[in-house]
Amino acid sequence: MLGQHRTDVHTAVVGDSEVPLATLGGRILARLVDFAIVVLPSYVVLDWVLPGKFWTVVAVVLLELIVYDLLCTVRTGTTPGKRLARIKIVRMDSGSPPGFLRAFIRAVLGLPASVMPALTALFDERTHRGGHDRLAGTIVIAAVIAGNDPAGAIIDE
Repeated sequence: MLGQHRTDVHTAVVGDSEVPLATLGGRILARLVDFAIVVLPSYVVLDWVLPGKFWTVVAVVLLELIVYDLLCTVRTGTTPGKRLARIKIVRMDSGSPPGFLRAFIRAVLGLPASVMPALTALFDERTHRGGHDRLAGTIVIAAVIAGNDPAGAIIDE
């Protein structure tokens, strides 16, 4: 089932609760969906409007992706891609949504290529946090569909 997470995978203490971490597959799925929503349509339109201005188009698309990620994650910790993958971003200290400053830090530092943050997360064997998550004080967890989760990781359907 799409977005199904196993509870026997890695967990982390977030706030006062132990919660399951997002899987690598879930994180990749979320990023691909978000790229498809923002990058593909925007790139096609901008490339048509600004022909021959490749780097300008790339800069505008990256800025759009930062704004998209920031606006989506500030209050809920999710983007449409993260909702589909059943993952979310929460504050490491409380399990609540990241808020503006943390979401901003994470969006700006986590985007440049989306490869470096992912690679650094692979080397953190315990919590799978990339450098952008460490600096922002956030963590990516598997979201619970129903039930009472003290870490606030519930995604209502």
